[in-house]
Amino acid sequence: MQQLSRSKLTIKDVARACGVSTQTISRVLNDRADVSPSTRGKVLAVIDQMGYQPSAFARGMRQQSTNLGVIIAGLQHKGISKSLKGITQEAEIHGMNLILKELPSFNSLDLKPLIQSLIAHKVLGIIYATPEVGNNWAHVQADIPQHCPPMVFLKGNSSSAPITISIDNYQGAYSITQHLIQQGYRHIAHISGPMDWFEARERKRGWAQALLDAGYRVDDEKWSEGAWNPASGQAAFERLYDRYSKMDAVFVANDQMALAVLNAAYRKGISVPDQLGVAGFDDISESAYFIPPLTTVRQDFRELGAFAVRKIRLLQEPKLAFPEVAADTTILTPELVIRESTIRS
Repeated sequence: MQQLSRSKLTIKDVARACGVSTQTISRVLNDRADVSPSTRGKVLAVIDQMGYQPSAFARGMRQQSTNLGVIIAGLQHKGISKSLKGITQEAEIHGMNLILKELPSFNSLDLKPLIQSLIAHKVLGIIYATPEVGNNWAHVQADIPQHCPPMVFLKGNSSSAPITISIDNYQGAYSITQHLIQQGYRHIAHISGPMDWFEARERKRGWAQALLDAGYRVDDEKWSEGAWNPASGQAAFERLYDRYSKMDAVFVANDQMALAVLNAAYRKGISVPDQLGVAGFDDISESAYFIPPLTTVRQDFRELGAFAVRKIRLLQEPKLAFPEVAADTTILTPELVIRESTIRS
């Protein structure tokens, strides 16, 4: 393939290298549906190899494009949907237009065409608003084209991506477990989220460390894995109930599973909080109205999304006064919310 200066590359050069028409290149760049997957893949590969920057993108950057790309999955989860709301609200404040790409699953592969489509729409930056689950963050970074605007990753390990904004799940879990210990509970179990989620592992780690620091053992019989939904929370609680007879409290990794624990305890005639303390995580709007109202950890999902937008703005205009996102790693501190489900009479 003939090598040309990147600044002199034109759409005709790309078309010639691909053996297709310039109209086909244009259709690919504009994410048109009337291009076969094989042709689209070939064109995007050549564009990436040649380092071609579409002229529309270059003009848009000179004209200060207001488009912002968002890649997201798992909108059925409340935390993710609330983070998107925060992104939307903050983008509106800054006069930015969102271009949203929803993935069918957390482990969707071959994201290069999707990212290239966002680039063709002249986005100033891309927010990967999908939590770190399995190797999904690594997969998306492997698909980033050479000439990609900055990407900000939400809700994962700071070492897994160059620019991240997350909640301190470890500290939130540590604090709520410490609270249970201070209330006099001595046999504190844990219902985790799915362990391929970074956030679930961090909450389990915080629970375990708080117990160890207080001089208590951490055994496999003391925790059970759920899947964030109430049905899985109930099943996990039943497993704990059968094998950990001394259990007098349980820290549940999210409020929806905690609701199922409260329901199961009621059906078994277990008094909450006198016989069993129950604590959750997230502080969803319904938590204050559970019976009894649920002790939990409040995450500011709106702020999480807002910070992501500000980080993109700061990367484009370094003189902006956004000190809260000056670093490439931003970790928000959650808040312990104490209610009746853990306060013994």
